[in-house]
Amino acid sequence: MTLDDYKLTGQEIHLADYPCHVLSKEDDEKLKDSLYEDLVPDLVDWHNRLTAEGTRGVLIVLQALDAAGKDEIIRYIFSTLQPQALKVTSFQKPSDNEKAHDYLWRMHEGLPARGEIAILNRSYYEDIIAPQIHQSLDSEEQPEEIKADPELIEKRYEQIKGFEDYLTANGFPVLKLFFNMSKDTQRDRLLERIENPKKNYEFSLSDIEDRKQWDHYQEVFEGMLNHTATATAPWYVLPADNPWLSRQIATQALIEILAQLDPQYPEFSEEERAEIKKVADQLRRGEI
Repeated sequence: MTLDDYKLTGQEIHLADYPCHVLSKEDDEKLKDSLYEDLVPDLVDWHNRLTAEGTRGVLIVLQALDAAGKDEIIRYIFSTLQPQALKVTSFQKPSDNEKAHDYLWRMHEGLPARGEIAILNRSYYEDIIAPQIHQSLDSEEQPEEIKADPELIEKRYEQIKGFEDYLTANGFPVLKLFFNMSKDTQRDRLLERIENPKKNYEFSLSDIEDRKQWDHYQEVFEGMLNHTATATAPWYVLPADNPWLSRQIATQALIEILAQLDPQYPEFSEEERAEIKKVADQLRRGEI
């Protein structure tokens, strides 16, 4: 399978047609070495170029149920990038201050500056998902005409697509990763969090409440993918039962975006070259 096999740019799909599991556990593990030996060094080089050029940035959106692999892809892949030009923001339920603003307001602090890659571990898509799963908006203080609007979700789909178009047009392309995990795999991973004392801190009873609504979540995710995948800001549906394959696909997708941006290291101007040559000569002679 190629990278495009996991890429959604607006075609209508059925999520059930996308495999959660592609490789055996052994074959999935074999990808680790090639990922670190080939793709990660390439990614680091592109990130260095992006940072040095300092004119554009990249936003990465991670969306999934708990235990699908969002934290792990940050830990194993994105953490290899230079930390001063990498930003990671994890979003929970809105605070009182966040509820006092529009639903996209709290995202701005997590957006990249020029030269940065920023990661949203969960994102503004929660404000499409939560109202459908929990029948509650991000803020109950909103006007009645918003709370009672039967087309609220459809309007938010359009608002978010407009937001992503806006970011891209201003030099911040968006990479969206959906971790497509099977119910059996989530069960195994949740049990590991419960039974392994070193992973107890990762478990929350709210994960079980969400799991009880598994089928509803799949319907909502499918709607999210079908309504918000565009050529400008595509979704990648990762086979999350294969963690290393998922990390490989995500890394390749990010490299593709950076290669399209083609950032370059800045060079000295002619005036700067003459002055810098003098400084270099002085350094060699030990004069400064």
